[in-house]
Amino acid sequence: MKTTNEQINYAGIEQLLHAISLPESKTDNNSGTFKGKVVSAKTGARVFGCVVELLGSGRTYVTSPTGYFKMTNIPEGIYMARFSFPGFKEVNEAVVVLNGESLDVTLELEVV
Repeated sequence: MKTTNEQINYAGIEQLLHAISLPESKTDNNSGTFKGKVVSAKTGARVFGCVVELLGSGRTYVTSPTGYFKMTNIPEGIYMARFSFPGFKEVNEAVVVLNGESLDVTLELEVV
């Protein structure tokens, strides 16, 4: 038996999705943190000097000698993160920064 529901409550669906994807902030912060490390996919060595850009935020960081980066006070949102270093393929990844949360990534760069 096939049934249809012509009256869908889209507002209720939006509220449900918002509640699932954006949990209440753990702090009173209106920003989050994006951090992590960049390593070579071939050797596992940490990449010092990799440029990490969080497009749309105006934030750019260069990884430390241990391959780490940390950007704080990033407004909540969806961003495109760009990782680039000579001799490696550039990587663009979508990231979600949530208020009061810390997003921690490990990125493996492929040799060109």
